[in-house]
Amino acid sequence: MKLAVIVTEYPKSTETFIYRDLVKFAELGAEIRLYHLTAFRHGQTLHAFAEPTRGWVRPIALLGGPALAAFARAALRHPLVLGRTLLQIAWAYRAHPKIALKSLALAPKALAIAADAKDWDAAHVHAEFAGHPATAAWIGHRLGGPAYSVSCRAHDIFRTQQLLDAKLGEAAMVRTVSDFGRAFLKDKVAGMAARDIQVIHSSVDVTRITPVDTLPSTAPFRILYVGALEPKKGVQHLLDALVEAGSALGDWCCELIGHGPSADALRAKAGALGLSGRVRFLGMQPFEAVAAAYGQASVCVAPSVIGPNGRQEGIPNVMIEALAYQRPAITTAISGIPELIRDGDTGLLVPPGDAHALAEALLRVQRDPQAALEMARRGRAHVEAEFDLAVNAARQLALFAG
Repeated sequence: MKLAVIVTEYPKSTETFIYRDLVKFAELGAEIRLYHLTAFRHGQTLHAFAEPTRGWVRPIALLGGPALAAFARAALRHPLVLGRTLLQIAWAYRAHPKIALKSLALAPKALAIAADAKDWDAAHVHAEFAGHPATAAWIGHRLGGPAYSVSCRAHDIFRTQQLLDAKLGEAAMVRTVSDFGRAFLKDKVAGMAARDIQVIHSSVDVTRITPVDTLPSTAPFRILYVGALEPKKGVQHLLDALVEAGSALGDWCCELIGHGPSADALRAKAGALGLSGRVRFLGMQPFEAVAAAYGQASVCVAPSVIGPNGRQEGIPNVMIEALAYQRPAITTAISGIPELIRDGDTGLLVPPGDAHALAEALLRVQRDPQAALEMARRGRAHVEAEFDLAVNAARQLALFAG
């Protein structure tokens, strides 16, 4: 099938979960065109496994000739539908003027994407995230573009539910990555209670990840964090937990892989806490280096919290990866995380923002590595059963085909 996919940004080094899906879709026979709403991000790393996606990108400028021409055609042919659609956006986001302006500004590009996809004879348009990508797919469909679906993940539905009733209500298929997300939509969004919402977890290719069936036998005790350095990730609480655990952890080190707006503040905090010699900020790393870090880790930690404006995780993809590599995992009991990490079974859960509980969990893994490895083995089996890329990608394609 010919599949058009809309994302907000491209490339984006942290959105490996999207690129995994796209590459697998192509392996399963789909032809793909990829549209990004913002300008091409030249400074971002595109991991080697995602390199094929570069050839699928269709660059359309936000207010370039094709976008303006598509908007003019829509205004001439369907002025009432276009006008009602734009008014609906403005009214829905009246309490969020920044979102309203961005949504209205992308209308010409959304129409150009729809026209390009239709000319290509795309069978379906898929929006990755329920925010601006879903808005673009919805606008295009309203003005005669292909049927569309939406993947709902985390902040895209938790931050605001405005306009979701229209965007999701008119979609051919709605997918969330967690049961928590489905329950949230059914509770918070008009019309969703009776809607058939598909739960398809974010996935990893378990056939290409060899589980590491041992833990490091020599010091130091290696603590690994992978992800963006931003408030909702809760890394500040990990630093506090390391101080609290102190010498009881023995010889330890902590590696932080990723970048983000909190990086400087976290470096300063680590220095102020006297952790600079043990905590290493490695910045963004290629996927191959991240994979090696998983294999060497004694424990992987995702100390997620609910951040500003309700921003929170769906299910952290790094925790899925950690379990795929069969690493002991510690994270927090928010959102859909308990669907992956079952406390004491596939990993350890602590309350969000609780540095003391996080310190205790680290010590538990350090003191009983064999029990931690047993949990990691059960975690790998859980990922194989519910988070396998081949199974979940095939399921998505079948739903797209409808």
